[in-house]
Amino acid sequence: METTPTIPTPRSFAVIFVLVQIQDKLDNQGFLTSDDLNPFIRQAIKDAIYQDEPKSQGILVDGFPRCAEQLESFDTWPFQDELPLAPSSDGRARANAKPDIVLTFAVTKQNAKARYLARARDSNDSEEKFERRFAEYEAETMEVEELYRQRGISIDVGIKQSTWRE
Repeated sequence: METTPTIPTPRSFAVIFVLVQIQDKLDNQGFLTSDDLNPFIRQAIKDAIYQDEPKSQGILVDGFPRCAEQLESFDTWPFQDELPLAPSSDGRARANAKPDIVLTFAVTKQNAKARYLARARDSNDSEEKFERRFAEYEAETMEVEELYRQRGISIDVGIKQSTWRE
């Protein structure tokens, strides 16, 4: 019995095309700008807002923003009119919608390195790559964490054990 292949939707083609562009940029440039990431963040938040889960009381954004440029982009939220995160009493988007809270998971460098090497998503995961990424974290992401602390919305979550236990 022959099966009919599934025809991708137009959105599938667009996402695949954008993913190819992003992979090319990563290969040649090594990083993505806020302009590169915003369409993905926007779509993820749009999907979360319009999902069929009426009990949802918020959106968790993981791993973004990671640097001051991304934080500035996230703060200005160029698509706030279309996707209001925090509507005012009249139902319109507030111009200054910001995260309610920011969770910062505190982990030692040694523990983070052990976790990173243990998960080894691909053959490129190495101690050298971890050291480079951790240096980027110290140079860029710690500044973002401090800015959220100054705003009074950061909550530090301590993680001492190497894995979660139930």
